[in-house]
Amino acid sequence: MQVAPDKPDSEILTTTKICVVSPFEPLRLGLVQTINNTPDLEVCGEARDLADLVTKAAFRVADVLVVDSGAVPIENRGVYIQIYEWLPQLKVLFLGSDEDTRSISPEDIPTYMRLKTVGFILKDGPTTRLIDSIRLVAAGTFVCEIDLIRHILTRLTQWAQYAGDDNARNGQQLSERETEVLTLVARGYSNKEIAHELFLSEGTVKAHVSHIMAKLSLDRRTDLVRYALSTGLVPLQEEPDTERRTA
Repeated sequence: MQVAPDKPDSEILTTTKICVVSPFEPLRLGLVQTINNTPDLEVCGEARDLADLVTKAAFRVADVLVVDSGAVPIENRGVYIQIYEWLPQLKVLFLGSDEDTRSISPEDIPTYMRLKTVGFILKDGPTTRLIDSIRLVAAGTFVCEIDLIRHILTRLTQWAQYAGDDNARNGQQLSERETEVLTLVARGYSNKEIAHELFLSEGTVKAHVSHIMAKLSLDRRTDLVRYALSTGLVPLQEEPDTERRTA
């Protein structure tokens, strides 16, 4: 943070430097304008995505990175490796959607925990929430939408119940076809409907379901649904269709 010069002590204002990252130009420019209109905040740089970000010196002098979730998924793993080297020093406020809050898995948690300070808020919230969140993250405070916290705790609980128990599941992996069948089971499809969807006979589907249960050491179809949810095969927001009847 820098202190504005040439002002009496009573008027000295601490300025927090912000770097804005978003691939959607209208959103990025709107964030820049909103932040710059706040007396104690100043945008020192902007970028379209993470790959663009690492080439800018502003990235390394910013107090807080405001990152649109759309800027995160890139294929260049070298960029992630470079960013990971700086993670312990970064304070990042992520702007996401309801869908983003449900896509975070237990495997993502260690990466986020490496950040010095991290925040998650919905991008469709009011301006005051954005500004307050930036200030809190700059001060070292964890900021998070309650729905995201609830989702993470639910997913971690389910993951802890089913993951890592290779002995109980005979250490066997599901085949690609078995994974397809399991996904449809979790979405509420009956054996007949799965057969129609995958161009299989109903008997073959029943055999696949039986083999899946044996591999996973599960006894009931409802257990398959919980397993699929906990491992991310089916997002938590997707609930089985109650109008379907399992065979």
